[in-house]
Amino acid sequence: MSPSPVQPSFWHRLLDTRLTRRGALGSAALATAAATLPLTLSDAQAVNNGGPATVDPQKITPRSLPPFRPVPAGQADALTLPQGYRYQLLTPWGEVFTADGREIGFNHDYIGFFPVDMLGGGTSSTDALLTINHEYVNALFVGGDTKERTKAQIDAEMRAVGVSVVRVRREGREWRVVPDERNRRIDALTEIELTGPARGSAAVKGATTVRGTVGNCSGGQTPWGTLLTCEENVDGYTKAWAGSGYDAMHQGWVTEIDPFDPAWMPKKRTAMGRFRHENAAVTVAKDGRMVVYMGDDMQDACIYKFVSRGKYDPANRAANRDLLADGDLYVANFGNGSWVLLDYARNKKLQEARAADGKALFANQADVLADARASALAVGGTPVDRPEDIEIHPRTGEVYAALTNNAKHGNYFGQIIKFRETGDDWTAQTFLWEVFAVGGPQSGFASPDNLVFDPYGNLWMVTDNSDLSTNPIKAYHGNNAMFFFATEGPNAGKAHRFAIGPVDAEMTGPVWSPDGKTLFVSIQHPGEDSESLDKLTSTFGAKPGSRIPRPTLVAIEGFPGWRA
Repeated sequence: MSPSPVQPSFWHRLLDTRLTRRGALGSAALATAAATLPLTLSDAQAVNNGGPATVDPQKITPRSLPPFRPVPAGQADALTLPQGYRYQLLTPWGEVFTADGREIGFNHDYIGFFPVDMLGGGTSSTDALLTINHEYVNALFVGGDTKERTKAQIDAEMRAVGVSVVRVRREGREWRVVPDERNRRIDALTEIELTGPARGSAAVKGATTVRGTVGNCSGGQTPWGTLLTCEENVDGYTKAWAGSGYDAMHQGWVTEIDPFDPAWMPKKRTAMGRFRHENAAVTVAKDGRMVVYMGDDMQDACIYKFVSRGKYDPANRAANRDLLADGDLYVANFGNGSWVLLDYARNKKLQEARAADGKALFANQADVLADARASALAVGGTPVDRPEDIEIHPRTGEVYAALTNNAKHGNYFGQIIKFRETGDDWTAQTFLWEVFAVGGPQSGFASPDNLVFDPYGNLWMVTDNSDLSTNPIKAYHGNNAMFFFATEGPNAGKAHRFAIGPVDAEMTGPVWSPDGKTLFVSIQHPGEDSESLDKLTSTFGAKPGSRIPRPTLVAIEGFPGWRA
């Protein structure tokens, strides 16, 4: 019996059209056209995933050649770098870093770099508060109980997820953790306030405060120096943590944390919707409103945009910390290049949406936001191929999105797209989009995940090739890797492999120090496919005398730094 044919989706029909057009025009012509479009960036617009940089991207000469000799694919249980580069382990899982004995969490993901002098206008590249997301746990390593869901096991897991805030300082050639009263853990037991339309609603069972932040995948930084941590895969804990009081409807939001102020209660921003939040790409629009681009990380899911009602005031940090409590959420329709408003009072499609049994899907705005995915589909949002990270080009203002893969439709390799808002206005209602790069053997990469730009406008990307043993990627790709892409000139969209991760690991959350001399990257889930502690697939990051692999940050050095 022959297998059923893979069914193309509406998105794949759109992709075919764009790829045919791209081939006809030539990728170099498209890149050149994009490079010639003018853009005036707000003074508050930052490169580096929302973090600061010591140079202005608008005032430096683009450098489109990789600053390294690319490395070939590999499958070693090591972090492989080009000649001339080195790395240091930093903040590995289990390391005690607070005065009260708290440990760094498990499975590092997004990294935020907040210079210690940031609130005074500084951009220190050698002394910072790092925020580290901890996405999920592996019971084989955390707690050690893979069979019984005991209270002790559940407690260990709940304390190993969330976010770590940790001060680090470069001393000589090494980075070190520095004791600081702001060092702390925000985990699945931390009290967090709900803000926005869903606060106190039936959708969240009347809650105004909830317990914990989990599924912390990627994120973003705000110009006023707070972290946006994104809650992605949260539903599975209902069973895994049964009896703990865990409520999945209290998770799946964007949570704002102030690394500089431990007394400020973290806030879940319900106005930004509930779905599998991968990222939060933050920027300031021409009129001063905040804009945040977000992806729903699952197959056949959508891309969203949040626009605040209030305006950013560089002189009023206290007011800025409330900006994301109120605003409008939109979903992208790639069929006609438009943003569709997800507002119950202003969009009749949401009022008229019905389930299969004829019952109304939504009764109010809280319902719309609490199931943003259903809301998006009800108004014509375009389901795409696992939208993961989204970042904004620091020179052109174009928005780049990594679409990892979609096995439902035979797409194991993924692609990176880019779109430009009408009038170069991030609050615009319409946009034009193109395909930037397509994964596969012909391009050498697959399953793009997290992205970070450098000030020259080059894109650095890490991959997420899950379950390599059952798809056609491993033969040419090897372990998950990090790639460099020029976005302008004749080599735009061509992948150059910079680094290769250890066995079973992803590299996640890349962020630069403001001077560009250090690249921080998370090494997530090394040895994840280990059958037991006696049959480990990786020992990366293990303590001396141990073979247990540890998720960790690495600080990669050898870069010359940004040059005007």
